[in-house]
Amino acid sequence: MTPFASVPSRIPRSGIREVMDLAWQVEKTGPVIHLEVGQPDFPTPDAVIKATCRYLREGHTKYVPNAGMAPLREAAARYFERRSGVKTGPENILVTPGAVMSVSTAFMATLEPGDEVLLPDPGWPNYRMAIEVLHGVPVCYTLRPENHFLPDLDELERLVGPRTRLLLLCTPSNPTGQVYDAALMRQLMEFANRRDLYVLSDEIYGDIVFDQAHASALSCDPDGRALIISGMSKSYAMTGFRVGFTRARPEYIELAAKLQEPFVSCGSGFSQLAAAEALDGPQDGVETMRQAYKRRRDLALEVLRQYGLYHYTPGGAFYLLIDVSASGLSSRDFTVRLLQEKRVAVAPGSTFGEISTGHVRISIASAEENIREGVKRICELLRETRRN
Repeated sequence: MTPFASVPSRIPRSGIREVMDLAWQVEKTGPVIHLEVGQPDFPTPDAVIKATCRYLREGHTKYVPNAGMAPLREAAARYFERRSGVKTGPENILVTPGAVMSVSTAFMATLEPGDEVLLPDPGWPNYRMAIEVLHGVPVCYTLRPENHFLPDLDELERLVGPRTRLLLLCTPSNPTGQVYDAALMRQLMEFANRRDLYVLSDEIYGDIVFDQAHASALSCDPDGRALIISGMSKSYAMTGFRVGFTRARPEYIELAAKLQEPFVSCGSGFSQLAAAEALDGPQDGVETMRQAYKRRRDLALEVLRQYGLYHYTPGGAFYLLIDVSASGLSSRDFTVRLLQEKRVAVAPGSTFGEISTGHVRISIASAEENIREGVKRICELLRETRRN
């Protein structure tokens, strides 16, 4: 029989999903501490649940416009303007089924086959998967531990070639949790302007910062080359609602809305209307979650310090890379042993790139007792493997 297409057949499966599947199997014989999934453990706010039910009963279960429903586009425009101070209208907003579709649509709208994307290493593996499926070429820039997992401008300059089309940024970062300050973001945008690159800035964790204000690429984008990604999943504990959005210049929004039709058609009306209420309503829940994540981060770091394994302090999101290279095991092998012997599920660093192959990623979107015990067990396994 004729084989399937070569590119999707050869891209690796996400290591995060692989661990999730393994954890479900192990969980059949007893409890597992889950620190592998980047999903808020808080319930979706009650007001959002009530609004969703109301919109369902009102019949908002039909097709909606490709670019999203007007109330959400208007609410998202206000959201971006509040965060950045940059004037934004509904014509600047594209709504997609989840922020991941906003990312993929950006690649579809900007890349020709063979075009290159400057991609962070370590970085979320779905970026590379989408680029390769669309016949683009990922070119990795390194976020090294010795540079606090921040990009090196000189390296970016060296990586630019005649086919470089787009620079991808993620701040706060998945998987490192690092946050780019305003000065660095300004330098990155100046670099993109000088090299005439589009900037895809994934700011889905922009509301979850601990020690400094979030600096959006939108605040230093004079000519509209930045495509800003955000959504409802992380800040509002609405991962299953599948509501993401892009802020960009109107010409991009028009093109990207057209691209929704052959792939997803549109999102769901009831989810979008509930999301609009969440964006415009009280933000107490967002702040409560942010403060909880900060406490959990500090708790994880406290345990690491007790075992002499502290290396850096993530400034946002709900992730932390832990260096397990002293175990002598690959990050995947360490992850499997940790799950089987200590019943803790984490994500192997290798799924995020070469730089993090000696690490595992934990998610602090879990109860404090899980974080304390889970990080302790990671440290214990590392101590045991080093001794052996």
